[in-house]
Amino acid sequence: MKLFRAQRNLYIAGFSLLLSFLLRRLVTLISQQATLLASNEAFKKQAESASVAAKKYMEENDQLKKEAAAGGVELSDREVKLELETSNLKADLKKLKDELALNKQKLEKAENEALAMRKQSEGLTKEYDRLLEEHAKLQVAVDGSSDKKEE
Repeated sequence: MKLFRAQRNLYIAGFSLLLSFLLRRLVTLISQQATLLASNEAFKKQAESASVAAKKYMEENDQLKKEAAAGGVELSDREVKLELETSNLKADLKKLKDELALNKQKLEKAENEALAMRKQSEGLTKEYDRLLEEHAKLQVAVDGSSDKKEE
């Protein structure tokens, strides 16, 4: 009888340890997801501000070109620098959009992993409950057979 209790306690302790590992992993994934969401928002804001700045510089550049064409004046160093800066901003915008897409993929992957862990945890809980019920039935059967022997 003591062996069965010890064995039961061993299974309970093992399952508790397994659940603690699962919970720790779940907490880690959730915190990573929160970090990714925060960085995703920051990248999105940065990309939007870069886009606004690039549009402003492009409009300014177009206006200066029109003025230069109307006046028949060559482009000055300032205008050349503005064109260079505009092209740099466009490259930065493209880079930030790529980073944003990459972070979205990472976020989706983390969400999928968290969902899989949740489903696995639920499955393990159901299986544990089923085994516990089966064990209880077997325990009753063993106790019932020992009562018959005692009579």
